[in-house]
Amino acid sequence: MNRRFVLAIILTALVIVGTPLIFPPGPRTGTRADSVAAAARTPTESTPRTEPANAPARSATPTASAQPSRALSDVQDTITVRTRLTHYRFNALGAAPVSAELDSYPSRRPGRKGLATNLVTAPGRLVGYRLAIGADTVLLDTVRFSRLNTPPSEIDYAASVLGHTVRISYRLPKSADEEYRLQVAARVDSVPAGASLLVALPTTIESNEPDTLDDMNHLGVSLRPIRGDVSSTNFSKLDPGEVRTETGPFTWAAVRDKYFLVVARTNAVPFTTARIQGLARTGKVASHVLTEATLPLKNGAASFEIYAGPQDFERLQRLGGDLDQVNPYAGWFHGVVQPVAALVMKALLWMKRTTRLNYGWVLVLFGVAIRLLLWPLNQSAMRTSMKMQRLQPELQALQKKYADDPRKQQEAVMKVYKDHDMSPLSPVMGCLPMLLPMPVLFALYFVFQNTIEFRGVPFLWLPDISLRDPFYITPLLMGVSMFVMSWIGMRNSPPNAQAKMMSYMMPVMFTVLFLNFAAGLNLYYAVQNIAALPQQWLLARERSKLPPLPAAGERKGRTA
Repeated sequence: MNRRFVLAIILTALVIVGTPLIFPPGPRTGTRADSVAAAARTPTESTPRTEPANAPARSATPTASAQPSRALSDVQDTITVRTRLTHYRFNALGAAPVSAELDSYPSRRPGRKGLATNLVTAPGRLVGYRLAIGADTVLLDTVRFSRLNTPPSEIDYAASVLGHTVRISYRLPKSADEEYRLQVAARVDSVPAGASLLVALPTTIESNEPDTLDDMNHLGVSLRPIRGDVSSTNFSKLDPGEVRTETGPFTWAAVRDKYFLVVARTNAVPFTTARIQGLARTGKVASHVLTEATLPLKNGAASFEIYAGPQDFERLQRLGGDLDQVNPYAGWFHGVVQPVAALVMKALLWMKRTTRLNYGWVLVLFGVAIRLLLWPLNQSAMRTSMKMQRLQPELQALQKKYADDPRKQQEAVMKVYKDHDMSPLSPVMGCLPMLLPMPVLFALYFVFQNTIEFRGVPFLWLPDISLRDPFYITPLLMGVSMFVMSWIGMRNSPPNAQAKMMSYMMPVMFTVLFLNFAAGLNLYYAVQNIAALPQQWLLARERSKLPPLPAAGERKGRTA
C-alpha cells in the first residue's frame, strides 16, 4: 500500500468522520421539534395588537428576580409604539419594554407563518430591572410607574422607590441606522454611593423557525469583557438551578438564538458582573436561562442601549464592539474558521449588492470564482500528482529492494525525489486539490447555519437555501459531480485499484454526509465541482501526451 493511498485514507477519515463530530448538523424539521415547543406554551396576554390570543409561544419560566408578580394583561398599563421596522410594547409595571415585533422578518413557524417575528411573548419581558440600594434590592417589575409627558420619540416613566424618585427614559430610533435600538437612561435621586441597577435580559427568545428544536439548541448567553474575547454559554450547558457569576467589566451582555438577539450594551460605565442561572427545562431541552448584569449608578445615573433585532452581519459590524461575534461557532476551531467565514460573508454580500441577483445565483458565481482563483494552485498540485503516479513503480521497487534497511531505503527514495526535481512533500502536494476548497467549505457550513441573510431565501426548486433540500437534488448533484471529477482525473493514469476504489467511496460518503446540510452549501459544492471539470479534462489530455519519465539513473546520465 503506497503512501499516497494511506494519506488519502487519513484525509478521508478526517473529513468524513471528523466533520460531523466537530460540526454536528442540526436536527431535522419534524413533529418532534413542534411537540417539544408545544409543551412550553402558555396562553398569551390579550392585547389590541395583531398577535392572536392562541399564538404558539415559548413561555418564560417565572423566576424570583426577572418576572413580574402581577400579570401583564392590564391594557391600561401597556402602550404600543411603532417605529419603521419594529413594534415595541412598554408596560408601566417595571417601566420596561415587554416585547419587540420585527415587521421586516416574518415568522416561519407553523401557526405563525407570515406574522411579524416576535422576540418575546408574555409573561416574558424584553428587559427587567432590580434596584439595589445598600442592603435593599427592589424588583421594579412590582412597581407601577407613571408615564410622563414627553416628545413622541421618547418614553419616560417615574415612580417613588424606597423614598427615592426613580426615572427611566427610552429614546426611540430616529433613523435606519438606529433601528432595533432603544437608548435607555435611568436616574435615581439622592442615591447613596454603591447603588446599582440590575438589568435582566429575556429568559428566552421566541422561536420563529420551522424547526423549533434546532432553534432552541442555538439559545445561548454571550458576554463581551473589556479585555479578551467574547465568551458564550449555550443554555444546554447550564443545569436547572445552576448559577454562574462572571466578573467583568463587560461592555455588553446578550441572549441569542439562531438568528435573533437581545443585547444590553453600555455607553460609558461598564457592567461589573453578570449572573447566569439555569431554569427549569422543557423535557430535556434547556429553553430558559436567567441572565442579569449589574450596572453601577454613577452619581445616581446610568445609561445603556438595548438592541433587539436580527443578527444582521453588516449591521452588527457597524455597531462595533465585536457584536458580530455574538454567536461564536466552530468550538476550538473558532479562531481559524471565523476569519475565513467573515471574508466569505463579506464576499457574498458584496456580490449580492453588485449583481442584485438571488443568493442562489450568488452562490453559483461564488463557486465558479473560487475554482478560478484556485486554478493556478490546483494546476501545480495536479501536475505534481501526475509525476508522483509515474514515479510509483520506481519508488515501490526501491521500497522492496531495501525493505530490510530503512535508512538505505530513505536515502534511495530521497535521491529519486532529487533527481526528478521533487521533494518529500510532493505526496502531500498531490493531495492539495482536495484540501484547498475545505476552509471555504467549512466556513460556508457555519455561514448557512447562523446567517440570517440566507433565512427563507428561495431558489429554483428550493424553498429555503438555509435548510436541507426537501428533494435531495443538490446533495445528489454534488455527489455525481464529485464522481465525474474523480473519473476524469483517473483517465490516462496508471491502473490503480486503490485509487479506483476511492473514486467510488468518496462521492458516496460525501453525499450521505451532506444529505441534511443546508441546500445552499450543497449547491456551492456541486457548482465548484462542476467548475473544476474543465481543468481536470485538460490535465487528463496533458497526461496522455507525456512520454514515460526516464529512470533516475538514465536521467542522471543524460544530464552528465
